Amino acid sequence: MTVLRRTAHAEWIKLWSVRSTWLAVAAAAVFAVGLCLTGTVSTVRSWDAMPPADRAAFDAVGAAFGGLTFAQLAIGVLGVLAVTSEHASGTIVPTLAATPRRGVALLAKLLVTGGVALVLGEALAFGTFLLGQVVLDRHDLGVRLGDPGVLRAVSGAGLYLFVVAMVGFGLGALLRQHAAAIATLFAVVFLAYGAARALEGWSYVPSRLLLSNAGDVVGQVHATAAKPRLPSLRMAYADLALHLTLALGLGGWRAHRD
Repeated sequence: MTVLRRTAHAEWIKLWSVRSTWLAVAAAAVFAVGLCLTGTVSTVRSWDAMPPADRAAFDAVGAAFGGLTFAQLAIGVLGVLAVTSEHASGTIVPTLAATPRRGVALLAKLLVTGGVALVLGEALAFGTFLLGQVVLDRHDLGVRLGDPGVLRAVSGAGLYLFVVAMVGFGLGALLRQHAAAIATLFAVVFLAYGAARALEGWSYVPSRLLLSNAGDVVGQVHATAAKPRLPSLRMAYADLALHLTLALGLGGWRAHRD
């Protein structure tokens, strides 16, 4: 435990000593806050002209999370660069010289990056939720954390951002190159959506397994029974666990293989 604690402390210093960490955090915050304000203000202005069906389906929680669609990429890149930066710069050599056990070195990096990603994800989710409700309350459209399903949805959105970061971390550990890992992460989060939609004429299974669709479900209050391409809430959490396990498992396999 002493070795792991010391290694984690070193990883904490390394994570915050590089400019990319601060840029990724800043980009995630700008996207989350900026698009939250844009989306909720637009909703308030167009509410009176909105069709009754759209009003009935309106989700005040999901409306505040419009910016998380882009913030998730910044957080995912943070996870990627936490691993690949050392391989690109060559500092992985002194890291392994100080901690020869690759498993301990990777675990320490995982704990530090995962802790930062979890706190950042939840902070963005709760922050944008509260900001969005301030805007929506002007038209009596806001909700409270104590309302049914709201706390679960807000914390679920933060959990989703954490999973995206850890998927990026796992891909970085597996591929060890900035471009390859980020491109693969982009494909998993965004491009897979189009491929799954193209297959919906045959089956909804691919869409129900998508990471992005799971994020949509856990970050909303309204039930998805009328949306067959989306997973149930229980399956959405299972999807998050599956992506987390696969990404980190592949990253760990590559670390132990070398």
